[in-house]
Amino acid sequence: MALDGIHAAVSALRVTEKRVSQTSHNLANASTPGFVPSRVEQAELAGGGVAVTGTSPLPSGPVVPAERPLDLALDGGGFFALDDGQGGRLYTRAGNFSLNAEGQLVDPQGRAVLPAVNVPADAASLHITPQGQVQALAEDGAVLAEGQIETAVFGNPGGLEAVGGNAFRATQASGPAVYAAPGAQGHGQIVSGALQASGTDLVKSMVDLIIDQRTFEANTKSVQTYDEMLGTVLDIKA
Repeated sequence: MALDGIHAAVSALRVTEKRVSQTSHNLANASTPGFVPSRVEQAELAGGGVAVTGTSPLPSGPVVPAERPLDLALDGGGFFALDDGQGGRLYTRAGNFSLNAEGQLVDPQGRAVLPAVNVPADAASLHITPQGQVQALAEDGAVLAEGQIETAVFGNPGGLEAVGGNAFRATQASGPAVYAAPGAQGHGQIVSGALQASGTDLVKSMVDLIIDQRTFEANTKSVQTYDEMLGTVLDIKA
């Protein structure tokens, strides 16, 4: 009985540790544009105890006005595609973009948006429609260059792998990316001059963190109690 109790309490400790880590990560990104928080999912084990079964994304944050014209938000589903610099693609909801020295639209880590958007050096302004059509304009309004931003959707976005820098990589669990112009079915439209705020709910996250910390402490005491019981039993048998 004591061994079963220790097993159940230790498994609960491991799950609670993951929950605390995830909630802390959510709180650390409370001001990160486009950040989509996640929660840890758990299930009971047939032999007793619990185990982590994965993570699920929580609702995205609201779209809020921004001062920069190259700040882009997705009002709906989908991700911006980025060049990972190694021939692969990453995906992000964060649209705080800028232009690099080559006139490419890039994220804060310098990863280029795909398909590539190239803006001539003499362009006076950049116009981006809700459907992702890009026009680089001269001072007189003449069109110097055009491009098209596409977005990606996944059958299971919760299966994407976080790789840092507010970006994700596709996995077998997420399924392959399906590309289309913003505004297509399942793809949110682009809002220029806006950003998606972090989806972290500060109050709820703080409450969850306190509850999980108390749960961790309670399970720690349970392990100590069962350990003492087991020691007592062994002393009696000896």
